[in-house]
Amino acid sequence: MICMLTMETKAVRGYMEDCSETMTKYRKDKIDWQRQKKQALEELRQLNEQRKILLPDNMPPSPPLAPAKDEDDDSKMTDADTTLEVKDEDSIVGDDPKSRRKRRRTQSEHQRKREEEKERKEKEKAQKQAAAKLPAQSKDFIKLLKQIQEKEKVIKACEEEVAVIENDLREADCPRTRVLGKDRFWNRYYWFERNGMPYGGLPNSSTAAAEYANGCIWVQGPDEIEREGFIEVSKEYQDEYKTKFNMTVPERKLKEEGSTSVFNARQWGYISEPEQLEALIKWLDSRGINEMKLRKELVNYKDKIVSHMEKRKEYLAGTEEKEKKGENKRTSSRIREKTPEVHNYRCLQWENTMALEELGHLHSEPPRHPESESRRRRGRPPQRWRLHRHQRPDAASDMWEINIEIVRYK
Repeated sequence: MICMLTMETKAVRGYMEDCSETMTKYRKDKIDWQRQKKQALEELRQLNEQRKILLPDNMPPSPPLAPAKDEDDDSKMTDADTTLEVKDEDSIVGDDPKSRRKRRRTQSEHQRKREEEKERKEKEKAQKQAAAKLPAQSKDFIKLLKQIQEKEKVIKACEEEVAVIENDLREADCPRTRVLGKDRFWNRYYWFERNGMPYGGLPNSSTAAAEYANGCIWVQGPDEIEREGFIEVSKEYQDEYKTKFNMTVPERKLKEEGSTSVFNARQWGYISEPEQLEALIKWLDSRGINEMKLRKELVNYKDKIVSHMEKRKEYLAGTEEKEKKGENKRTSSRIREKTPEVHNYRCLQWENTMALEELGHLHSEPPRHPESESRRRRGRPPQRWRLHRHQRPDAASDMWEINIEIVRYK
């Protein structure tokens, strides 16, 4: 009843109208960005076709093959080296074997260095020849490559803007709660952060420090029509179903859902652990129409849901630790026990900061005088205005004289 009456108030209806106008603007902006992206994609396709045409003329040639040495030349060089070595050996017959080995080693090192230097020079020469033969990329081709890069940047920017607008549309979509989907037993799954609000709640709210808004997936049971039409069917269909699966539909529902089975739409359950979410995704059958849609939604929002579930666990774990520390502090029995403090519930920490910013007071409080509000903000004591009304001596006059007396709080 309270929710129904709240939806009919001017503030809520005005907010919903503002969100509707904002969504219309966002849709127009999204269409404009999508149009720009489509145009950029078409231009990019044309530029890629031009690049394919110009690419053969601007391709680097294949690297030249190493020149093959003739076997005759190798044999001649070997014979010459052998002849030289023989002559050298003949000329140094009188030398001892150690000096001969040392001289041969020195000659082989010099020969190896000469060959390495020759190979290096041949390689440099081949590179210079290849560079000389390499056709310099034309200015048109270089300009074309730059245009392709610019178009790719434009397309990426359009995609980012569309993603931002889609998120804004999701936050402004507040007229109704979007259901994630239904399972085989016609249970409805809700993730209230899906639309109408930022994923982590309003950043300027009094509960923004928790970094999550709800952190749960809520499961609502089937309504009466769905339960009577698909679960509690006639005995004829129940017997037919039992012959195929050895159990009736209600028995299967109770078996698969376990102790947390929800019977009708007035019963709710929730999923608060990432492991439970993973098990739910594995349990859903992608061959069914309802469960295929539900599984798709869960997979799309899985990272966000898991992140907020973990934030919720951290927040609740911190509160439980504080409560345990408070319980561990035991006072002596000889000392008179203190009066127990009133437990402050976490839900009472919420404050309507939006009303305080826009109105200067809560809805449950009377409006404050502008001057007293400004004095309160400056740290000065508030003033109380006392009105005295006195009727003029002229009874025929309906005018009233108002005397204002200012009384300051001490």
